[in-house]
Amino acid sequence: MQLNPLQTNLMHLFNNEPVRTAVARLSEQNSSFADVLTETFNTTNATDAQDKSSALQLLMGESDDLSGILLDAQKAELALQLTLQIRNKIVDAYTEVMRMSV
Repeated sequence: MQLNPLQTNLMHLFNNEPVRTAVARLSEQNSSFADVLTETFNTTNATDAQDKSSALQLLMGESDDLSGILLDAQKAELALQLTLQIRNKIVDAYTEVMRMSV
């Protein structure tokens, strides 16, 4: 079966190893909250680095795969949005705990 570049990138999107690693880490029973946060931040940093690397390759003329670069940018944006939402939930939980009377 012959795959076009868009199908190849979509297959790469669904076979994203950092995302599977983070999901496996979340499903472990003995993982601490700090480990989950660290894994989330590492995944976000990895997707951001991949996005910057693919954009740099396009600018230097080493790649002409525009759809792959756009997918990398979307993955980086979604990872950042997920990290921000996790941060917002943590801050909300902290303020709620601080409002409790002892």
